Amino acid sequence: MTIRSREPSSGGGPPSGPPQRPERDGRRIFAVLGMLPEPGGYSIAKFSRSARPYQEWALDLTQEGAERFYKTFYFEYGHASIADLAHLTVVLEGISMVAAEELWDEPLVDGQASSTRYQDFRQRGVVLPPEIRGTLWEGRYLSLCEGLIEFYTEAHGRVTRFLMERYAAERPLEMGEEKYERTLRARAFDVVRYALPMGIRTGLGQILSARTLERMLVRLLSHPLREIREIGQELKEAVTRRPAFHPTAERLKPLLEELKGLCAGGGSGAGAGEARASEILRQMKKLQGWESPAAPTLVRYAEPSPYILYMKDALSELAREYAPRLPEPDGGRGVGLAPPQAPLTEAVCTLLYRALPHSYEQILGLVEALPEGEKRDILDRVYRGRGEHDPPPRELRTGYALIFDVCVDCGAWRDFHRHRRLVQVHKRFDASYGYDVPSALEEAGLSEPYRALMDRAGELSARLDAAYPGIGVGQYALPFAYRRRSLFKMDVEELQYIVELRTRPENHFSVREIAYQMYERFRERCPAWAKHLRVVPPDQEEFFRR
Repeated sequence: MTIRSREPSSGGGPPSGPPQRPERDGRRIFAVLGMLPEPGGYSIAKFSRSARPYQEWALDLTQEGAERFYKTFYFEYGHASIADLAHLTVVLEGISMVAAEELWDEPLVDGQASSTRYQDFRQRGVVLPPEIRGTLWEGRYLSLCEGLIEFYTEAHGRVTRFLMERYAAERPLEMGEEKYERTLRARAFDVVRYALPMGIRTGLGQILSARTLERMLVRLLSHPLREIREIGQELKEAVTRRPAFHPTAERLKPLLEELKGLCAGGGSGAGAGEARASEILRQMKKLQGWESPAAPTLVRYAEPSPYILYMKDALSELAREYAPRLPEPDGGRGVGLAPPQAPLTEAVCTLLYRALPHSYEQILGLVEALPEGEKRDILDRVYRGRGEHDPPPRELRTGYALIFDVCVDCGAWRDFHRHRRLVQVHKRFDASYGYDVPSALEEAGLSEPYRALMDRAGELSARLDAAYPGIGVGQYALPFAYRRRSLFKMDVEELQYIVELRTRPENHFSVREIAYQMYERFRERCPAWAKHLRVVPPDQEEFFRR
């Protein structure tokens, strides 16, 4: 067999035909733009199943062809990975912080949410939980939120003035007035965000694959809170049924209408020109998907999961069974690092951690004393309700070297929640762990009205949870100041990323403190490794560094 070189000939003058793309030894590398999500995913999946060059057939791919392909290979053959190739951008506005955090609880997404540091939340209003609409709780909830937002507004001005006086001598000489005021306002928002209720409206945008979106939709549609179930249904309809927002189409529409008008203007062939222009416009809309949903095929079968509902009941049963064997829950702020455990012990600890309000250390003491048969029984109970297509619950992801149990104010918790290359197991959010008081509020003379509002919020939250047990309505009333506890399982590389990023001076003071505690717990266990992590202690403050 003769092997022919694909390098261009050096003789005979310039090549004929259109300009050739750069090639070397048969290698072609190029970027692709303009593919709709499902045909775009189809193009890569087809590429993996064909020896023909991508550019020879990619121009012929259509939404209809993609739908036929996915029907066979995704739904019938179960080739789930091809759904990872279709990527979508989704935007959600005017949702509660409660719902936003549920949407963020997905490791394989990229996104951004409305920043509490750079945006003023006073005009956003709050989401009224559907469960309490029209009940006697509605007025109490709205009155509390109004008081919290009024405090947020008033406190921001007073804290800004306090910080201006406190740090006036540290202002860099080269810092202009606009940047100086912007920095002060941002630092003041870091303080007063403690008063924002979880019911406050926010927004977020995410980029994710169709498979990740399908998994997210199943989780949202199975959630006990009605707002989150409604968001799940609306999100499903937005990507499968409603036309996607297409910025390019919006910009082109007036230009194309103008072109259509020019074709219609004067002359014996004006009618034919207008008809042809209309047909071109129709074809352009179809080819670009200007009036099409983003993913009409891949996520259309997402439905509530019986296994998620089964797991909720199973965890509630475990809580009732094992809570009497434990002391009072530890709600103290801070970080714990669990010792290594056997996989079965870790799995059972994590399941009970999710079910109970206690710390991981408290639960580990209980589980280590259980007979092996009892541990196996707990695991069997969890697996018993799993359906054919249900992934194992997140609580059973074991084997990570570092297991941090973190109890921190909800505002800082949200920053840690953004890290995705780790396993996160969250307890329900309620008022039981108490709240934090930032020192700047106390120094600005605002601690008394602040504490009164926090106590009022905690009382209302507890009463809502008692009135609507097991679904979490009370968290809408809780401000960011209230603590919540989560388990973060990771390897050393992810810990290094978190502590090197989150201990920098530009971070929120609460986030820096907790990230540094994670480093300290690691240093106690692995000092020879910890010395290579680049951390900044919280007492090294650089107020004007952004």
